[in-house]
Amino acid sequence: MNSTPDSSPAPGLTISPTMDLVTWIYFTVTFLAMATCVCGMAGNSMVIWLLSCNSMQRSPFCIYVLNLAVADFLFLFCMASMLSLETGPLLTANASAKVYEGMKRIKYFAYTAGLSLLTAISTQRCLSVLFPIWYKCRRPQHLSSVVSGALWALAFLMNFLASFFCVPFWHPNKHQCFKVDIVFNSLILGIFMPVMVLTSIILFIRVQKNSLIQRRRPRRLFVVILTSVLVFLTCSLPLGINWFLLYWVNVKRDVRLLYICASRFSSSLSSSANPVIYFLVGSQKSHRLQESLGAVLGRALQDEPEPEPEGRETPSTCTNDGI
Repeated sequence: MNSTPDSSPAPGLTISPTMDLVTWIYFTVTFLAMATCVCGMAGNSMVIWLLSCNSMQRSPFCIYVLNLAVADFLFLFCMASMLSLETGPLLTANASAKVYEGMKRIKYFAYTAGLSLLTAISTQRCLSVLFPIWYKCRRPQHLSSVVSGALWALAFLMNFLASFFCVPFWHPNKHQCFKVDIVFNSLILGIFMPVMVLTSIILFIRVQKNSLIQRRRPRRLFVVILTSVLVFLTCSLPLGINWFLLYWVNVKRDVRLLYICASRFSSSLSSSANPVIYFLVGSQKSHRLQESLGAVLGRALQDEPEPEPEGRETPSTCTNDGI
């Protein structure tokens, strides 16, 4: 997580002429990752704008989604900056290396924040299903805001410590860096990932049970959460875990470079997918491309039962349809 294969390609990297196929794959996948980052930043910035500029009261899950969109945007921006520095650095070698290292540190910070926020979304939704009375009557009013702030602070603390022990421009200590990596990756593997997977399984079982008993479509928010978690677990988390393993295990340069390409494209795709999920889940087939983006986003994130097909949609508590 902290000292990863991303440290192998650096600004001004010169790849051996004997690696023609690997070089072609590297630049092709880098181009695809860059395009994905640009599209993802556009989508996440739209989500941020729709949720932050709304004057209506936001639901707890809208607050989480707003913070998740900020984390994804920051991750994609740093990824795009790193790719730009690698393929065509515009600064001097020393300055470019420092900027590159800074972008890498911020990228890890955004990755950790996004992972923890997605875990919090799944967990809180699971609690609202298992303990509905507590959720409606006893849940602290500002729980989502407090949890989001705490997770941002935790991500900052984790990456500050990692930077202190691992950044080559500070006071690097390889032994201490390895210990920090072990602790932080154990936190991800031992807490965040199991909680995310467990709560998602509970939600999926509950959705299937209600669909069979009540014979109605699941709430859109269920679909949004489960799809987002599935995309993250498929595209981002396994590669994020293996970043750590690949760094501490000696592998051939070709394998390392190809793995870096795959991890970058996959993680960029994961951070860019959520706005697409909101649009697909929130839009209605009969009115697709005819509604405002605010209405579609609000419908995707509304925490209300799915109305009958002939009924009218429940007004959103997240965004104003006029946005």
